Amino acid sequence: EIKQNQNSLEINWSSDNKAISNFNYIWLRDNCQCSQCIHPDNRQKLFLSSQVALDIKPITIRISEELEELEITWPSSTSEVKSSDSSDNSVHKGRYPFTFLRSYTSKNSASQLRFSDQKHITWDRDSIKSSKNLWVSYEEYMNLDERIFDSLEQLWNYGLIFLNNVPIEKDKITKVDPIRKVVERIGTLKATFYGELFDVKSVPGAKNIAYTSLDLGLHMDLLQNSVKGGCSIFADSFTAVQRFKSAYPADFLLLTQTPITFHYINDGHHMHYNRPIIAMDQFNEEFCVNYAPPFQGPIESLLPEHPLFYNEENDNKIFQFYQAYIRFCSFIEDDDLKFKLTLKPGELVIFVNRRVLHGRASFDQQSGERHLKGAYLDFCDFKDKFRVLKAKQQKQGR
Repeated sequence: EIKQNQNSLEINWSSDNKAISNFNYIWLRDNCQCSQCIHPDNRQKLFLSSQVALDIKPITIRISEELEELEITWPSSTSEVKSSDSSDNSVHKGRYPFTFLRSYTSKNSASQLRFSDQKHITWDRDSIKSSKNLWVSYEEYMNLDERIFDSLEQLWNYGLIFLNNVPIEKDKITKVDPIRKVVERIGTLKATFYGELFDVKSVPGAKNIAYTSLDLGLHMDLLQNSVKGGCSIFADSFTAVQRFKSAYPADFLLLTQTPITFHYINDGHHMHYNRPIIAMDQFNEEFCVNYAPPFQGPIESLLPEHPLFYNEENDNKIFQFYQAYIRFCSFIEDDDLKFKLTLKPGELVIFVNRRVLHGRASFDQQSGERHLKGAYLDFCDFKDKFRVLKAKQQKQGR
């Protein structure tokens, strides 16, 4: 059942009036799905939102049961797209599949379309061990579609997965590094000033603390491992944030609003960025964590005359920030969060860098060699692959 209101279209999806959706006319015209508005091959929009008249209203509305879509005839101005299937250039025939309309009945339905409604699962050192797909074999990851999906879902849910039986040497035929293969199974390698692939070894005069034998505390950011010590440590910052927010809600709010300075000024580089430790999304629902003490610089938002935070009449705000920061760190460093293991040659870890904190215990540099190779992948590329595979799995009834 359809009802035309003054500025919107009301669709009743059920006979009991329990599923009613409202679509603004401007929004509907702007989101027409016909082939003149959305290119049928590349699926890109072919006109500008600014071309839609603010006073636009439907001329006619028809339900096509056969095509399972809504057909709306709109008036067209000279700046608007004309319908090629109409002899009247003063109108535009819009098409709206029911599946499209149902996907955009609300913010929640739009989230379901991209699977953002699938909640992350927080963990501690004990519960992560029982996650179903914590370990996946390299061969299955590379060759089985269902296993790459399982791996990405593990990453989405927990932010952490391990592969075993990973080749140590480059492929003899293609000369491709196995690390590159693992990353490109998901998306494109992300180049940084470390390069596309990077090696971490303990070396004299290291430009990065990771290249030393020192204890490398939890932060964000193996080919050979015969040393004593040096176990890898992982922790779920989302668990820490939940506990912190519950215990100190005012401090939680402060850390979401105070930008922290991160920088790297060394070895011919000058990187700089300001962002909160706990960064909320635009709806204040989802968040990510920015916690990298080795790269933390002087906090600029605490400086005099800074418009975001500092108040020279109330130095207590600086005290409040550091108190909140110290409290948050105590949750980060809680022993029951730290999942520890020593990676062996042929074992590989993939983790979500804006969620899972990683570190390493100190090791005896004289007892052997420790060589780690790594790479980065943009999180948006991961989400792209995950959404495509998730939709495919749903179609297959999994």
